[in-house]
Amino acid sequence: MIEALNKMKTALRTICAAGVALGLAGFASAASAQETETRGNIYNQTHFQPGLYVGGGLGWGWSDDDDDWTWKGIAGWRLNQYLAVQGFYADLTDITVAGVSSDVDTFGAELLASFPVSDTMAIYGKGGLHNYDEVGSGRDTSWLAGAGVDFALSDNMSLRTEWTHYDLDSDDVDEASVQIVFGF
Repeated sequence: MIEALNKMKTALRTICAAGVALGLAGFASAASAQETETRGNIYNQTHFQPGLYVGGGLGWGWSDDDDDWTWKGIAGWRLNQYLAVQGFYADLTDITVAGVSSDVDTFGAELLASFPVSDTMAIYGKGGLHNYDEVGSGRDTSWLAGAGVDFALSDNMSLRTEWTHYDLDSDDVDEASVQIVFGF
């Protein structure tokens, strides 16, 4: 059982890395074909508009017992400038949860509701479900919630800062992260 979970974890990491690589390739392709005319309102003409996006980032996670570095890979579809759905894989690394030091990882789906604050910035709230693995407890599904700010850096790239709360069976984990996102 543990060997199968390790293979699944390796496969998820590979898929996330491939998503980030595809995002970088898409960014490079779009950057080389970028128009030279002035576009005006960046928020209404970048990846904040409908379409596919991928990204990844680093963060800091903590529970009642411990804290450590985290990383996350995401892929999503922006339905319009206000709503997006995304899937993710997050490795919450070696966080001590309920007195047991374990490598907590999770994957799931989220709904993001955004509000444009300016031409280049949007704030958002998110909620969803995640399937997590805790040593000794096995896999379980629970809820998550969070909020963040999305800053447009160019026509196809943004920088996100966000906080996410993961509900776990034995103890909750919070994460603050910075992510780079590439839109297509």
